[in-house]
Amino acid sequence: MKISSAFLVLFAMTSLLLSCSDRGGVEDYEFPGGEESGEGAGESPVAGEDEDILQEGYPSSISLYSFTDWFDSDSKCVGWYAIADVSGEGAAAFSVRHFLSPGRTPEGIFSELELDGESPCIVTNAGYFYNGESMSLCIHEGQVESIATQLAYPDGGTAYPVRAAFGMFPDGSFETTWIYCPNDGGQKPYSYPSPLDNDESTGTFMTDMPSASYEGAELWTPQEAIGGGPMIVLDGKNVANEYYWREVLDAGGTAGMSRQPRTAVGATADGRVIVLVCDGRGMNGSLGYTLSELADKLISLGAEKAINLDGGGSSAIVGKDGKVLNRPSDTGDGVSIVMRQVPTALVITAE
Repeated sequence: MKISSAFLVLFAMTSLLLSCSDRGGVEDYEFPGGEESGEGAGESPVAGEDEDILQEGYPSSISLYSFTDWFDSDSKCVGWYAIADVSGEGAAAFSVRHFLSPGRTPEGIFSELELDGESPCIVTNAGYFYNGESMSLCIHEGQVESIATQLAYPDGGTAYPVRAAFGMFPDGSFETTWIYCPNDGGQKPYSYPSPLDNDESTGTFMTDMPSASYEGAELWTPQEAIGGGPMIVLDGKNVANEYYWREVLDAGGTAGMSRQPRTAVGATADGRVIVLVCDGRGMNGSLGYTLSELADKLISLGAEKAINLDGGGSSAIVGKDGKVLNRPSDTGDGVSIVMRQVPTALVITAE
């Protein structure tokens, strides 16, 4: 593991802290026009309305789309998604990258990959972070490069959060599961059948750290993987609200019930990967999605499984020319785009 002792202390002492302005996650936000404009009230968006394919220059294995989903005549969500075939002849490649502090902007990551001789087509932000360090599981080429956060601090105490992760195995298949890196398992990632006995909505939490010997726990060994949370699509069904609370993410500032900028990754039943980024907080006139709306959008695109990733000001997607496609919310009213430095990224490259 490429993890320092100081890094492990960070995981043992902190989670997604709301008071820190440079953490991953969705920070406190005053919605334009009042709080109700961010609550996700009203009808669900019409999936696919006002959609355009941005295919010029991309290999046949990668399709990139922009979309505008209207909630009503005055409110909308604007976003981008890529669908990539990662198996068979001419397939694209999917990977997860980790950067030691300082992190990189998605545009900077794209440039570094090009300089290394790779052919990136899509780069997005990925897992949660704090003080520039990844707090989410990251596995690249079978090596664990960062572990999942050990503790969370919801109102009323301490929790051991078992959160969602998305992985690709050497045969090209994808899997979502719940991950913890238990001490008695050498802090390697273990897969669990559920988020176990945590439920932030009722204030009930596990009193002991998850064990590697827990019934159903298995060492998880994908080739590429990213952690985040919550699980939002499982077996083709929208499970966002249920697992938002069970993965103890309200305390982390994910703001799952309000419309926000979001980033997500999922996979279709036929083994294609989907990455999606939407704007919010008024950028490009977009309110963003609630987690449940995000899940519905991914299901409409064919996702059988999907997880939420870091959002808010971190959400960014870079296309084949190395330029950011969306307007990250840290930009505000500025002329120049403002992108966050992130420690983990999702990358789709042309083979």
